Amino acid sequence: MRVKRSYIFLIILAAVLWSVDGLLRRQLYQLPAVWVVFLEHIFRFSLLLPFASRFLKEYRRMKLRDWLIMIAIGLISGALATTLYTAALAKVQFISYSVVGLLQQTQPIFTILLAVLILKERLTRRYLILGSLAIIAAYFLAFPHCRPQFLHSQQELIAVLLAAGASFFWGLGTILSKLILTRLSYMATVILRFAIVIPIALIMALVTGQTYPLAAMTSSQWLNLLLIAFFSGAVSFVVYYKGLQYTEAKMATLAELAWPLSAAIIGYAYLGDRLTAVQLFAGAFLLIDILVLSLIKTSR
Repeated sequence: MRVKRSYIFLIILAAVLWSVDGLLRRQLYQLPAVWVVFLEHIFRFSLLLPFASRFLKEYRRMKLRDWLIMIAIGLISGALATTLYTAALAKVQFISYSVVGLLQQTQPIFTILLAVLILKERLTRRYLILGSLAIIAAYFLAFPHCRPQFLHSQQELIAVLLAAGASFFWGLGTILSKLILTRLSYMATVILRFAIVIPIALIMALVTGQTYPLAAMTSSQWLNLLLIAFFSGAVSFVVYYKGLQYTEAKMATLAELAWPLSAAIIGYAYLGDRLTAVQLFAGAFLLIDILVLSLIKTSR
């Protein structure tokens, strides 16, 4: 399959929207992480519900294997990964926004390995060189002093482990999504994913006691949830799955490195995080590397 190069830019756009998600999500640190995931997916599904009837025929044609893959996507990528990510961002007093950089710089490693093992994608020499350079640039963008600064407290380490766990689950979710996109259209996949996460997240919240009174939530919390559900939920996932349907997983995961790049810009513009010369160079290099990766032709 030859990559349709224009679609990879949809994945880059989705990655930029996800970095904005982090800025909004960290404002909800007072709410239990899994409760945030439950509520945001109700809003996400509600936004796309008017389109669901168009895909009933696709759902009826699904086999048991298809349903198992979708349930796995909802559990692993939708519920567990998003909960871990939300919990990591909630530790705003212990770790900086660069945790997003850590998240996205480790995900390609998991995704590429799984793409080779499960999807049988081939790694060309050119891809290995550009991919390695992109991961290295993302590392220095997150850690300009050459080594992570998260070993000073237990809470910092916990936040990093939460983010790394989310990274692994999202990497596995990318592979599972590639499998189901051979059976379902991208819109049908997004709608069903959101629907499946709702009961899973609710069960997780009830079992762990991580619920929160709706009446106690503030208007700003509701607004942030709505913005997350719309921009980094409904819009970003429709764009992402559209791009992923025509892009190899190994290419998609490196295109997602636009996430730490845009996160660094957001951290500078809105959170007062000052970029060092190393970060500026790494950011420029990462941007060029992503553009080159987006334009090269690959086949499998």
